[in-house]
Amino acid sequence: MEPKHQEQHENIVTGLIGAFLGSLIGVACIVAIGQLGYVASVSGVVMGVCTIKGYSLLGGKTSRKGVIIAAILIIAMTYFGYQLDYAVSVARVFEVDVFTAFQAIGDMLAKEYIDKTSYWIDLAMLYLFTILGATSSLWTAFRQSRSRRTAPETAQPYEDE
Repeated sequence: MEPKHQEQHENIVTGLIGAFLGSLIGVACIVAIGQLGYVASVSGVVMGVCTIKGYSLLGGKTSRKGVIIAAILIIAMTYFGYQLDYAVSVARVFEVDVFTAFQAIGDMLAKEYIDKTSYWIDLAMLYLFTILGATSSLWTAFRQSRSRRTAPETAQPYEDE
C-alpha cells in the first residue's frame, strides 16, 4: 500500500496575516537602511522574501492568489515603510513623537517644508529597488504555485479502435 500524499490547503486569511507580519520585517529594514541615509535593493529583497514566506508559513501554501496578495501588500507596506522612515527623520528634526511627525508629512509636503522633488524621487527609487529585489521572490512563488496546479496526467493505455 502506497502512502497517500495529503494536499495542503491554503488559508487566505491566515496567509494574509503571515504576509503582513513578514512585511513588517521589510518595513523595519526600509526604516533602518533609510536612517543610515541609503535606499537599497536589499530592503526589497527582505520585503519580498519575508512577505511571501510569512504568507506560506501561516497560509499553508502559496497559490496565485497568495502571490497577488503578497505583491499588493509589498507595494502598500513599502509606501508605509517610506513614510515611517520620513516620520522618524522629521521627528528628530522637530523634536516631536513619530506619530505626530507621521501625520504631519502630508501638510509638510503641501507647505513645502519637505522638498517635493527629492521626496518623490526617493520614493520612486525605493519602489524601483523593491521591485528589483522582490521580483525574484514573487516569481519563484508564482512558478511554484503553477507547478503545483499542473499535476502530471496519468498514463492511459493506448487502445486500437
